Amino acid sequence: MLKPAIPNVFVKDFPAALAYYTGPLGFHPLFVYGDVPFYAHIARDEAILALRCVTKPVIDHTAGEDLLSAFIEVTDVNALHQQLHSAGANIRQPPRDEPWAMRSLIVSDLDGNLICFASNLARA
Repeated sequence: MLKPAIPNVFVKDFPAALAYYTGPLGFHPLFVYGDVPFYAHIARDEAILALRCVTKPVIDHTAGEDLLSAFIEVTDVNALHQQLHSAGANIRQPPRDEPWAMRSLIVSDLDGNLICFASNLARA
C-alpha cells in the first residue's frame, strides 16, 4: 500500500524558508534536522513537505516559468486563498478554474518554488 508522497522543496536559505512556510503558509514543523538545521518535514493538516537546504539552484527556471515543486489538493481553495493572502503569502496565481476540473491557486516561496493548491470542482 502506497502512503502519501512527501515532495522535497529545495531552498537556499533554510531559516528564512522555514519561517516562510511556518509563517504565511501556515505549516508547522514535524521535525527539524541538523546541528545547523538543513532539513525538515513540515505539515499543514494532512499535507507534508520536506524542506532541504542546497547551495545551488536545482530548478532550471529557463525550462519553464510555471514548473511546480509540489501539488496539494485542498477542500476549499478559495478559503485557503483568503487565509494565505491575509497572511502575506506570495500569490503567484489567484484561484482559477482549470480545464481538468480543478480550481487552482499557486504560491511562490522565497526561492521561486511554486506550490499549487487545488480543489476538485465536482465537490465544490
